[in-house]
Amino acid sequence: MRIGIVGANGFIGSALTAAVQKAGHSAVSFTRANPISGGDRYRPVSAGADQNRVAGEDAARAGAGDLDAVVWAATSSTPATIAADPGTGETELKEFEETCAALARGGDTRFILLSSGGTVYGHGHPPHREDDALSPTNDYGKFKVRMEEVCRSIFPDSTILRISNVYGPGQRARGGQGVLGHWMKALRNGGTPVIYGDPTVARDYIYIADCACAIVAATETPSASGQTINIGSGEPTSLEALAGVLAGVTGIDTAPQILEGRPYDNRSTWLATTRARDLLGWSATTPLTEGVRAMWEWRDER
Repeated sequence: MRIGIVGANGFIGSALTAAVQKAGHSAVSFTRANPISGGDRYRPVSAGADQNRVAGEDAARAGAGDLDAVVWAATSSTPATIAADPGTGETELKEFEETCAALARGGDTRFILLSSGGTVYGHGHPPHREDDALSPTNDYGKFKVRMEEVCRSIFPDSTILRISNVYGPGQRARGGQGVLGHWMKALRNGGTPVIYGDPTVARDYIYIADCACAIVAATETPSASGQTINIGSGEPTSLEALAGVLAGVTGIDTAPQILEGRPYDNRSTWLATTRARDLLGWSATTPLTEGVRAMWEWRDER
């Protein structure tokens, strides 16, 4: 298959590109420099091929016409950036809608949207299932729900993957997102990891390679069309327990600093992953300690 990856230079996009190629498929990369958008900025790039520069909506239709699937892994927004300036989410949502509309007019390419399993369910009762009511409590979660709605309105048979908290090699500290990236950066600089709010709050952490394999499985499974699927470990891990895992891996036993919670942070949340197992034949396999060690060693090489 030829699989287009929007956001191919990002944390998830980079790992997905490698996983697609490992599975024997062709990855076609779309990045900020080579965006899958209208106008003369639209330039699909594939390994061993010259850059193809074409313009307008005809470009989007032509570029996606020979793809078997498009995975939307791109985002420029985080919970912190949207909380600071909600307008950034509106801009991104408009660009997403316009691009999807152009792609949809080009044919029946399968569309897979990566959404946020950690924010769209809000303060419901975990483990969250795909059919649970969506009640996001922060602007980022509401933004992700709107992306899902736009996606389904344009691509009724799209696959929506609600992904939990991804971590692993390649993740850097960014915009209040990715707690392990921030903690590891602090330890490398001789600082102290920070926990915002209640240290017993739990999250669902999924290793990046496991996440990438799940996305590939979704592109390979025709029955995933029209489905919403949770992608996570299915296991809750509190922030204080995660700090203990990190201390065990690094040998740096520094007690985290506890600061006041941020308004956009959710309560405990983790995902039910039965549908992913039954429909995709996929389950997360990387133990948390093993994944944290791989991430620490990756940062040690930088």
